[in-house]
Amino acid sequence: MTAAEILAYFPSTFLSFLVAFSLGVVFWVAGLVLVSLITPHSELALLRAGNLPCALALGGKAIGMVLPIAAVARSAAGPLDQIIWCVVAVAVQLVVHLVLTTLLEGRLKQEIEADEVGGAAVFIAFMQVGAGILNNAVMSG
Repeated sequence: MTAAEILAYFPSTFLSFLVAFSLGVVFWVAGLVLVSLITPHSELALLRAGNLPCALALGGKAIGMVLPIAAVARSAAGPLDQIIWCVVAVAVQLVVHLVLTTLLEGRLKQEIEADEVGGAAVFIAFMQVGAGILNNAVMSG
């Protein structure tokens, strides 16, 4: 393929990139907002205050959330397919979040309130990333 042919395809492929990237960002941010809404504290305020346990847990959730969304962007048949599978990706991460917070019975909340990193923040971060990696692998085919 010549450079001229590549440049001729660029506008349509760039538009496809923008659509896929934008959908990914929308679902990533929406997923993180949903997670924040179901937590008993204001994660954004805690992050601004420099709360390390919150930063670790939310960072793990953010990475865990974006991994399957990235897999969907790579393998989707089009925007509608991407939307459907992004909903599934976010739902899986939300379920993992709810299961982990239930299993730990408020331990993360205690760590965040004390602003002391303990096992809960680290465990939740790693488990969310692990769930995201598994979710990514399954969704990328």
